[in-house]
Amino acid sequence: MSSLFGTSAPSSNLFGNQGTTAAFTSQSQPGQTSNIFGNTNTSQPQAPPSLFSNLAGQSKPPAAANAFAPLQPQPQGTTTAAGGISFGGGNAPEAGQQNVQTDQLAQAQRQNGHSAQAAYFDSLLEKNKKRNRAVAEDSGFGDVPSLQLGLGDISRKLREIGTVGSKGRGEASADSKAHYLLAASGVNPGTTIRDLKSFTTYVPSTTEPEVRADWDPDSHKYVEQLQQQSTLKMIAEGITRAQRNFDAYLEENIDINWDVQRKKIYEHFGLVPKGSEKLSDSTGQPSPGVKGSFGKSTRGGRGTTLDRQRQGTLNRSVFGRSGMQKSVIGTPGVGNGNATAFGDASEKSGLDPPVQNDRFLREKQASFAQKVQLLNEARLKDLCYPVLQELGSVQGQAGGDSPSQLIDAYKALIEIVKENPEVTSPTDPRAVKERQFANDYLDEAPTSAKALKIRRMIIDGSRRALEKQFFSNLELLVTRNPREASLGGIPTIVNKVRAYIRIRNARKDLVPDGLELQILVGDCCWALIFFLLRSGFVKEAAEYVSTNVGAFRALDRNFITWITEYAKDPNRRLSRNQQDRINADYQQRTRVAPENSLDPYRMACYKIIGRCELSKRSIDNISQGVEDWMWLQFSLAREVNRAEEVANEVYGLEEVRGMIREIGQRHFQKGSEGPGGYGTFFFLQILGGLFEHAIAYLYSHSYVSAVHFAIALNFYGLLRVSDFATSESELLTYSTQELPQISFGRMVGYYTRDFRTSNAVAAVDYLTLICLNVDLPGEAGKSQAPLCHEALRELVLETREFAQLLGDVRADGTRIKGAIEQRLRLIGIADQEAFLRTVTLQAASIADDNGRTTDAVLLYHLAEDYDNVITIVNRSLSDAIALDIGEEKLKLQPLKPRELSQQDQRTPEGSSLSLATVDDPAILAKNMIQVYNGNALYYQKIRSANRDSCGVLLRISEAKRLVESDKWADALDIISSLNLLPLNANSSIPIIRSHANTLSTLPTVVSRLIGSLLLWTMTCISRQREVLSGDGGQGGFESETRRAMREQLVGKAKDLMVFAGLVKLRLGKGVWDGIVGGAGEVGVY
Repeated sequence: MSSLFGTSAPSSNLFGNQGTTAAFTSQSQPGQTSNIFGNTNTSQPQAPPSLFSNLAGQSKPPAAANAFAPLQPQPQGTTTAAGGISFGGGNAPEAGQQNVQTDQLAQAQRQNGHSAQAAYFDSLLEKNKKRNRAVAEDSGFGDVPSLQLGLGDISRKLREIGTVGSKGRGEASADSKAHYLLAASGVNPGTTIRDLKSFTTYVPSTTEPEVRADWDPDSHKYVEQLQQQSTLKMIAEGITRAQRNFDAYLEENIDINWDVQRKKIYEHFGLVPKGSEKLSDSTGQPSPGVKGSFGKSTRGGRGTTLDRQRQGTLNRSVFGRSGMQKSVIGTPGVGNGNATAFGDASEKSGLDPPVQNDRFLREKQASFAQKVQLLNEARLKDLCYPVLQELGSVQGQAGGDSPSQLIDAYKALIEIVKENPEVTSPTDPRAVKERQFANDYLDEAPTSAKALKIRRMIIDGSRRALEKQFFSNLELLVTRNPREASLGGIPTIVNKVRAYIRIRNARKDLVPDGLELQILVGDCCWALIFFLLRSGFVKEAAEYVSTNVGAFRALDRNFITWITEYAKDPNRRLSRNQQDRINADYQQRTRVAPENSLDPYRMACYKIIGRCELSKRSIDNISQGVEDWMWLQFSLAREVNRAEEVANEVYGLEEVRGMIREIGQRHFQKGSEGPGGYGTFFFLQILGGLFEHAIAYLYSHSYVSAVHFAIALNFYGLLRVSDFATSESELLTYSTQELPQISFGRMVGYYTRDFRTSNAVAAVDYLTLICLNVDLPGEAGKSQAPLCHEALRELVLETREFAQLLGDVRADGTRIKGAIEQRLRLIGIADQEAFLRTVTLQAASIADDNGRTTDAVLLYHLAEDYDNVITIVNRSLSDAIALDIGEEKLKLQPLKPRELSQQDQRTPEGSSLSLATVDDPAILAKNMIQVYNGNALYYQKIRSANRDSCGVLLRISEAKRLVESDKWADALDIISSLNLLPLNANSSIPIIRSHANTLSTLPTVVSRLIGSLLLWTMTCISRQREVLSGDGGQGGFESETRRAMREQLVGKAKDLMVFAGLVKLRLGKGVWDGIVGGAGEVGVY
């Protein structure tokens, strides 16, 4: 019997010598399956799977207790069913020999020095079997075949087990048993740990819990504690409130974007180039949020900028505090500040916009302001006003450096809207009304009938404008060159064109050299027809052809039909049949005719009438300028239903606009236009109907002209206006439909800062135009009226032209309407009285807080808050009286005088001047109280205490004036009549005490003057006594009377001393010392 491991090998391992195992495996029978560990008996039911192999066994439990008991050694020289190692069981007939074989195996292992390893793995394998058996019985996987592992898998498993064992012995050995114990008890350790960690542990407070003191019967101590706690709480609340108010003040008033300001400083000193990108901070990273003009805050908190501005614009009423995060009208200033107010406008030009602080600019602004004022007056009277004609006339004034294309742009707009200066009544069918095209122009659907109508109107109007411009230049050229023109005869249109052709021919610029023109009846017939078409006289061209029908039949018999049909059709289109024929003729002539044999003007007429070869939209061999080329584009363009049009004949306004944009990108980028060159591209944009882009482009070069173009376009509804909240610092923005929009309200508001300080009424006229857009749909329309109201409120508070803007008061108390009240119907006010009253009260409150007394008095009077008028008057008069005698008198800042209108100039002198244009508080109080006392409506709205206080203060003021004039007796009489001091007490202590008690009931404006009044009275008594003593030598009777009067004055002084002692704590600093000194001079002690 050989050993289980084959021949003896001293270096055998647990699984025997690997070479011997291979030898045994080669002797196994082919009919049985075997694995690397030996042959398994597949006829027997499988035992539970082992950790190391797929072990075959019997259905009954194994008899051997040790891990190697079931092994079956075979005799030498015989063929067995097992050629290798078998774990877990053997054949049933040989079960009796298992114990003997096990002893032999153990003896062999002891001899080889492997007893320790066998015992360790024996226990390990037995534990593994028990665990697997328990798992199989519990999980129900006993029938599942076991997994067979190779030697590599077994060795990897052993290494993993060894690693886990070493870690368990080092770190996790203490926890592994607990985990197994918890798992065996049905507890999931991981879930339990997470549940335990979810509980918050209680951390005892470091401070001692407040121990409630035992009840103390001392109520005084308890009250002191309550007072102390209340005081501390009030102090804490006050500090918190102060911090909150300070933060709010910084948020609302210290609103500066330091990054943008730093950029402006760097650009000013040349540290960075003009129009450079955002500055980088000290770390080299771009500063976040740097966008827009100076004044935009980048502070965080309270939502995003858009949310705050939209909430402030829409949800906060203009009647309350300003809801705008940024000023609507900007800070006052003159120069190019307007041109750089918008970030996008200042970036469009590489150079700084020219500063035009000259006389021509001021005169032009004044002329524009007059036209805008006339526009608003016409709107108030419901009359038509030719705003384009009027503004164009101002633009054409001599002086300045404005290009002539701006005037041409006004003329083009006149042709587009068909403005007629002779029409004044809105009921006239030729009248162009306010916002007439807004509904059609603002339609966002490009294929709608409204949008189609607008595009046709722009094409036809632009073509007519170019035709009239050309004919005007033609007439001017003929007039200047009468000898070459040889006009002669009747100056008809055809004759003028003939004369123009003669001049061009004489100058050799009619056609290039080498080309011949066809002559018919002494005329260059095709050139004559072309220039008639170029001038817009289509009917005259058709009549010319009809007049020479015989000659034209010899040249081209079909042309007569084409031009006649072209002249009769309102859309200047030929029928499909004629269209195909003229296209075929054009293509044939251009391909077949020899070079330089065709009259270029003939082919040009064909191209214009038949819209031939639209892929090539230019005319060869004819000299053309920019206007000629644009006229050709509008002559070829047609706005029709594109679904019904042939694909190769589709050419409309959008295609023309695309070409204009391409021209701008190629030739009119950042400062490449040259002086005055911007006018050409602006004119092209106006012709193409790119009104918003044109305004934004012109604003960076001439903001004055851009503003008035925008006003004219917006008046007729040909301008898309953006919401104030969505356009922070950009002049040109885009809607959700990618349609351009102009920030009209902010643009007009910024423009007024050039002149609103000197001409506030003109600024009102401009700001009123913001309400033109109240008919816009959605939030944009709703925000326009509040925007206008906010701009007017800012204007009132900034300029302080209250008499001009809010109204004035005549001498009889009646009010004169201000500029805002006169235009209430134009600014969309539902409750006019409420708006005026509230805006006036706002201005009055701010004026009062700033110490502008006369402004506050006038504004509160206009707001019909007459009681507050008297309150302010009393306070200012009390402040003036409280000054010591000899000090400089208090002077009020007088209200700006109102410019008298023609109606006011016809009234008697002084009847329309403002009552608040004074600087003396006493005169102001006297004026106002006289007005109110003479009108019962005013008188009833004033509290009696205020009226009485005003009367007392006026008398005290008069007494002070008499004291300053050394009229001691008269001053004493007035002071005595006031009954504020016990001058008639006759040493009666109850009367003196009664006066002292009455002091606390007096109004503050009066009670604060008691100290000064005591000093003046004591001075008057002392000086009057000196006067009486100086004349004592004039007779006995007179001396006795004077002596009695002196004694009476001494008694009055004693009564005043007693009174002053009773109210000593209420007197001002130094008053008691002055009274004591005066009493000593009188002789009281």
